Amino acid sequence: MNRRVVDKSAVKRSAERSTRVSAKLEGRVVPREFVRSPKVEKFVAARTRRAS
Repeated sequence: MNRRVVDKSAVKRSAERSTRVSAKLEGRVVPREFVRSPKVEKFVAARTRRAS
């Protein structure tokens, strides 16, 4: 299989779509206007793997 370059915005859209579908399957709803708290953003940033 050949490697492909994927636009970051495409990856973000895919993750958002996956999150919405998963929430729907689990019977919960994530509002579009939902904003993470600064504390959660910090936690997620610390857990995110950095590309090197």
